[in-house]
Formats: sequence, structure tokens, C-alpha cells
Amino acid sequence: MDINLIRSLITLALFVLFIVLIYQVFSKKNKRHYEDAANLVFNDGDERSEQINQDKTKVKNHD
Repeated sequence: MDINLIRSLITLALFVLFIVLIYQVFSKKNKRHYEDAANLVFNDGDERSEQINQDKTKVKNHD
């Protein structure tokens, strides 16, 4: 086997994997998963502030 043939096969395999990845990302059945992941940044602060408020309420009730 020639080294150029191996390089060509690796390039072809990586190109096919790239096409599969693009298809998976833009597939309609995965849209909700990626939208949920995109909104994690915004949801994280709300959940933490709610948890902190609940912890403060628990501490006040124990006093």
C-alpha cells in the first residue's frame, strides 16, 4: 500500500464523518435536544437562585 492511498482513505473517511455530523446536528428530530442545551446557560441562574432562596427559608424556619 502506498502512503498516498492511506492518506486518501483517511481523508475520505473524515469527510464522510463530517457529513454524518452535519446531518445529525441539523436533523429535525434532534432540534429540541440542541435547543434545550442552548438554553442551559439561561436556566442555570434561575435554578440556583431558587435553591438559594429555599435554603435561606429553611435556615429561617430552624431559628
